[in-house]
Amino acid sequence: MSNIHPKVEQIRVNMRDDVYVEAYLLRGEQNILIDTGIAPAPDRDIAPALRTIGLDLSDIDLIINTHGHPDHIGGNARIKAASGAEIWIHGEDAPFLNDRERMFELYNAPVLKAMGKDAQTEKQMFMTLSGPAVPPDRRIDDGTIIDGGNGLKLKTIHLPGHSLGSVGFFWEKEGILFLGDSIPGLHVGGGTLPIIMDLENYRKSLRRVQELHPDMLLNGHPYRGITLAPTSVRQGKEVNQFLGESLEFAERLDEAIAVVAPRRDEKSFIDLCNEIIGQLPREMAFSPITQTG
Repeated sequence: MSNIHPKVEQIRVNMRDDVYVEAYLLRGEQNILIDTGIAPAPDRDIAPALRTIGLDLSDIDLIINTHGHPDHIGGNARIKAASGAEIWIHGEDAPFLNDRERMFELYNAPVLKAMGKDAQTEKQMFMTLSGPAVPPDRRIDDGTIIDGGNGLKLKTIHLPGHSLGSVGFFWEKEGILFLGDSIPGLHVGGGTLPIIMDLENYRKSLRRVQELHPDMLLNGHPYRGITLAPTSVRQGKEVNQFLGESLEFAERLDEAIAVVAPRRDEKSFIDLCNEIIGQLPREMAFSPITQTG
């Protein structure tokens, strides 16, 4: 666990090899946990981290999810059972908590089948990492204020793109914006493209974050820029640089898709993706899907 601010602790949740996701504990009059990792995370990663500062899972007062993907909501049920904490999530991503099978079939299965992967095997992993289904206690929206007391007040910023219901939580007083995966930059490295469901709205979300002028960005993963190395924490001049490079990538991706789109009925999904990657500037360091899996 890393201390980011006197009231903010970063908790790393391991997924596999060197892949991890970050959860964030905010300490006001309430203990607020932003995201809960995958299903094993509460007992394996989060509880031991909490014990280093004299807390336990039962001390969590509120869970707020940045979006509904399994690596961010998988520990919800376990922590709620231990603490009674309410779970809040944007309404657009609430179905990930209520009907995970439908969400998989709607968003994951078509892409996996197009790539020739075993959708049933991937589905089982999706369901396992998501943990037991537990409905949200509240569906939040753009502008929802989350008051943790003792000066800890977050404003919900709806940032669709990565998912329909992706949000950031902005602690304006301290200039800290908790992003989850709302701004995935150029992804985590290894040459793979970031997950962006809606590119047009993603570009709007990027511009909105720029207009907030945050002093610090706290991401859900160690995202990279065009020239910036992967990290989950951006502050100082790197904030504007990361946002600018993320927007530049999004615009170049949009241009690449426009070039390839007229041939979309002539080629396989993988070939189309590789053509899009081939259109992107070499310095962005993306690799063909056939090389990254």
